[in-house]
Amino acid sequence: MKKELLICFFTLLVSTVNAQQQKGDVLSWVDPFIGTGGHGHTFPGATTPFGMIQLSPDQNTKSGDWDWCSGYHYSSKTIMGFSHNHLSGTGWADLGDILVMPTVGQVKMVPGSEDKPETGYRSKFSHEKETAAPGYYSVMLDSYGIKAELTASPRVGFHKYTFPKSDESNIIIDPTNKIFGNIYHTLVSVEGNNKIKGYCYSNGWGGKRFAYFVMEFSKPFKSYGVYAEGKIKNNEKIALAKDAKAFVRFSTEDKESIEVKVSLSPVSTENAQENFDAEATNVDFAKAKETAQKTWRDLIGRFQVTGGTDSQRKIFYTGVYHTFIAPNLYMDANGDYVAAQENMNTKWFTNYSTYSYWDGFRATHPLLTIMDQKHTKEFANSLISRYTDRKDHMPIWELCGYDNFCMLGYHSVSVIWDAISKGVPGIDAEKAFAAMKDASLTDKMSSSDGGGGLNDYIKLGYSPSENGASVSATLEYAYDDWCIQQLAEKLGKKEDAEVYKKRSMNFLNTFNKENSHFWPRQKDGKFLADFALNDWKKLQPHWVSGNIWAYDFFAPHQIDEMMNLYGGKKGFEEKLDKTFTEALNMQGEQHVDISGFIGSLGFGDEPGHHVPYLYNYAGSPYKTQKMIKYIRDNMYAAKPDGIVNNEDCGQMSAWYIFSSLGFYPVTPGKPVYAIGAPQFPKASLLLENGKTFTVVADKISDKNIYVQKMFLNGKEYKSWELNHSDIMNGGELRFVMGSKPVK
Repeated sequence: MKKELLICFFTLLVSTVNAQQQKGDVLSWVDPFIGTGGHGHTFPGATTPFGMIQLSPDQNTKSGDWDWCSGYHYSSKTIMGFSHNHLSGTGWADLGDILVMPTVGQVKMVPGSEDKPETGYRSKFSHEKETAAPGYYSVMLDSYGIKAELTASPRVGFHKYTFPKSDESNIIIDPTNKIFGNIYHTLVSVEGNNKIKGYCYSNGWGGKRFAYFVMEFSKPFKSYGVYAEGKIKNNEKIALAKDAKAFVRFSTEDKESIEVKVSLSPVSTENAQENFDAEATNVDFAKAKETAQKTWRDLIGRFQVTGGTDSQRKIFYTGVYHTFIAPNLYMDANGDYVAAQENMNTKWFTNYSTYSYWDGFRATHPLLTIMDQKHTKEFANSLISRYTDRKDHMPIWELCGYDNFCMLGYHSVSVIWDAISKGVPGIDAEKAFAAMKDASLTDKMSSSDGGGGLNDYIKLGYSPSENGASVSATLEYAYDDWCIQQLAEKLGKKEDAEVYKKRSMNFLNTFNKENSHFWPRQKDGKFLADFALNDWKKLQPHWVSGNIWAYDFFAPHQIDEMMNLYGGKKGFEEKLDKTFTEALNMQGEQHVDISGFIGSLGFGDEPGHHVPYLYNYAGSPYKTQKMIKYIRDNMYAAKPDGIVNNEDCGQMSAWYIFSSLGFYPVTPGKPVYAIGAPQFPKASLLLENGKTFTVVADKISDKNIYVQKMFLNGKEYKSWELNHSDIMNGGELRFVMGSKPVK
């Protein structure tokens, strides 16, 4: 009997350990260093899903260092400190608020340079002594023998620094750190022997803004000082200057750890203290790390894939992680937030910002309508509130509540309509329509490409070539107008529906039948004369990123009409074939977003992400299946430079996730998905409603890449579109794969 009990106990113990290991394995598949090399622009530091804090190392923060938009690039060999907010994968930058850096020895208050780190507080490091996981980052600062560890809650950054034995163990507090931004002034104030408060007032991609902070240390410091106007002032408690900083000093034993907790607020120091009290009281580093990693584990674990290679699983799960970093919480615990540079307060929604909608409306947010409807509602309501509460306009690209007008279009309407069309609860459709209509009537000049021209678009039916990025603008506007048309019809607004139906067809007005391209058209109605498509100087003024090959296929709301422009299904297929096979030899200096070439199409920029799926509509889905596998295998890798271009707040990752599951939102705002080809033998989505949707790929292999048959819940499925409701109702989509195309 004892032997049987012992066996049962051992079996139970092994089962428990295996379950724990399996549960922990989800995070082990995530590699935050993917995208930190090349032009990926991701950061490796600690954050929580959609949190305000992204606590990560900074290396270079000058605007000339484009590949350091996140503050970090894998090629660097030094670290200048750890600041509390960063952008994930964007093509421009700001943030890097309130940098903290531990040192040993003489106090230095400037960072120094990459090639001469000893001239400042900067430290050398090596990747061999650096680790990162969701909710956690650590690195050995070799210049000082200090181990730095980072974790986060939504509004608080938690630092843990393990020092060597020294009477000169320092922590530098530098509010002047800014990624590509400009400083007006900073304030630091030493409070007692374990706290520092202050703020930074700056201007950058996120507009003119304050970043207030409260910082507490786990151990009283023995001495302190401030820095202002280029001078160290020992034992002084307050400094207000363009370069105001602070430092504190400790005596430490060998391997003694000092923890630092830092809360932020965009509104006030008092709010930063409230945020601290709400999230950091009686919370040490270990507890904060455990909570952050449990949050990530529970979230990422809702995506379950089996089979495939280690690299494929790592790319997939890291993609899930990157997809849930932004948008970012931009509201204090008491409901205060900032919108369009004005302090606001609300209780009816939770405010978020960092809206990279130029990118994310295409796949990131459609993925969230499946996997995170709770936050999808908050994102939509935040956008709507810019019109209803702030009495402003919905943004093109919002950072820190400020519309920086980056890129063009009014894609907030796509995100909102996509959510409404899929039944996401908690969004007032009448308020949404008012905000969407206002956005479609508000001309904004693009800060990045000189685009805009909305008034001309409304008057002429197209944005003329005299405006920047006119072809891209016309096509993007027309799609957005279709989204507004759909909501108008849903609400019974017949007159509005007719207006926006007509506007949604404006893409036809920029199609040049003489050369079969969407082409720049002058105010007088004449198309520009033909020019070579490999001449960057000729292309750049008329398309965003010069990507004519993607925009030749950008009418996702009217695919049949678009196919007719190219001679119907056969001509459309030939057009796709030519695009994917005809190599482009670009002349002159080109935009970095022209990358990831497949023939002429640059997959590295988002307007072309839907193009591989268009073969479905031409009657050749097997070509979609082949192309998707090619892109998965060649445009992504499980290494730092494993993303072919800017990750863009989850869009590059969301494409990979959808395209691994076997379907993709070609037309956001239509509650259907184009069928592609799955990557894993089995993938399950654990939905918020408690149901599970599973994709099974029988006989899948490197050779068996073509769909032979499909079965939805046991019944043969012959459509090349999957309904959103079929996913949300749970069930199983089974693919039978083979080596030969089914034509």
